[in-house]
This record gives sequence, structure tokens and C-alpha cells, in this order.
Amino acid sequence: MFTHNDSVHLRYVLVLNALAALVPASLVKGRANDPLMHSSWYTFEQHSAVLTVAAAAILGTGLVYLLLRRDLRRWWSFLLSGSATAMFPGFFYLAAAPLNDRTVAAITAMLVLGLMWGALMGLAIYAIFRNSRQAPDPNRRLERP
Repeated sequence: MFTHNDSVHLRYVLVLNALAALVPASLVKGRANDPLMHSSWYTFEQHSAVLTVAAAAILGTGLVYLLLRRDLRRWWSFLLSGSATAMFPGFFYLAAAPLNDRTVAAITAMLVLGLMWGALMGLAIYAIFRNSRQAPDPNRRLERP
């Protein structure tokens, strides 16, 4: 059962996931460094990092919610989910941006930085949920020995 405390903690997870994705995405800050600036399908004025950070935060929070629903509350699962969240901007640009030497170098740096920074954020998320356990089901019958 998903408790009220878990739902409050998911708000913190959303902020931490946004921070996890923001650090690698900051490697391409500035309109001149936007990897999607010369792509034909992304015609918006906003920097594409806004899109990638928001998508990574939402997908990372969904991944943590899935871990909680499956009761996978081990440190390594949160470490991997944090790394996946922080590496998302690099994988997004790898799939969506037109590749040249400068873009590939930025994407490689984003993936390496995302792996390390995301692991730290995953451990911070683990610290939030470490002591929270699921509440017992009130409808379950107690068995007598």
C-alpha cells in the first residue's frame, strides 16, 4: 500500500531527479551549444535541455515509484535508477541530435558525468526511502498459530 509519507517523498524525488538530470544537461548550456539547434524537427525558441531535464525528472520519478510498488528498496536499485535518470539527457541527444565531433564529445561527457552524479543522487534517494516500509493491509486477516 502506498502511504501518504511515500507520496510526500516522491515530491522530493522529483526535485532530486531534476537536479540529477540538470547537471549533465548544463554541459550544453547556451543557445550556441544546443545540440538540437540545427535539427529540422525541433523549432522551438527554448533550449532543448528544458525538454530533456523535464522528461528525465518525470521518467526517473516514475522509475522510483515502480521500484517502490515492487518493493525493491535495495541501495543498488536506487543507485541504478539515479544513474539512468542522469544519463537520460545524453541518451536523448545521442538519439535525436545531428552528430558531429563537437556534439559527440559533449554527449560522451554528459554520459560519464551523468553516471557518476546520478549514482550520488540515487544514494540520496535511497536515504529518503531507507526506513519507510509499506503499511500493513487492514483488510488482510491475521492467521493464528
